[in-house]
Amino acid sequence: MDKNEFKKILFKVAFCTMACDGHIDDREVEELKVMDKNTSFFEAIDLSNELEQLIKDLDKKGTKVIEELFVCLRETKLNPIQELLVLEVALRIINADGKHDENEVKFIHLLRSKLELHDETINDRFGELDILYTNEYSKNIIAGKVEIEFFERVKLPEMSELIQVDLSIEKSE
Repeated sequence: MDKNEFKKILFKVAFCTMACDGHIDDREVEELKVMDKNTSFFEAIDLSNELEQLIKDLDKKGTKVIEELFVCLRETKLNPIQELLVLEVALRIINADGKHDENEVKFIHLLRSKLELHDETINDRFGELDILYTNEYSKNIIAGKVEIEFFERVKLPEMSELIQVDLSIEKSE
């Protein structure tokens, strides 16, 4: 997979993680800016253009944007490092505001279900995170119940809130 395409997927993961609880917290946006400034996760990607396109897609398609992300993750052959980066971006975003909304937890469980990483690999990288493992959800994910439930209950942010998101950062020279 092309590096820039993967970086766009990472950004879409971040965006969907921020949007899945119905509100984009300023601390989530700041965390995204920190990742952009201090990592190569989104390097060479115009975040403003990507954000503009995702907002348009969200306006037209609603939760279908998140469904498309999950399909993409399931169908795209990511290597273990890329899968760890997907999880890292999502975990950093949901932890940015210091609370885990029910939809964020379900989003993480669904995201995790689309990846092929072994639990040991995740534990080696992040330690044991309760948010990634819940037997009730694991069983229901296999049956597809949580995924259906998630898309029935997910509330996305209002367009007026999305339009105000400013991803411009001051890069050090």
